Amino acid sequence: MRKDEPINDCTCGRIAVGMTVTETRNWSPDCAEHGTESAWWNSEEQQAERAARREHLTDLQRRAREARRAAAGANR
Repeated sequence: MRKDEPINDCTCGRIAVGMTVTETRNWSPDCAEHGTESAWWNSEEQQAERAARREHLTDLQRRAREARRAAAGANR
């Protein structure tokens, strides 16, 4: 199941902007449709997406660490 498909048993809260409630959801870990025990969360597609995000963030952290070390070395 994709997160943009119709939601049936979803208990995730909808996000409001001002006085307007949007269709954007605040994903709840306890939701039957989207929670950490749901078929959607555990699908291969979602697992791959999360792994790619983790890898990207890890790379960004590594690059930031290297930049800080280079800046600290240049200031000595």
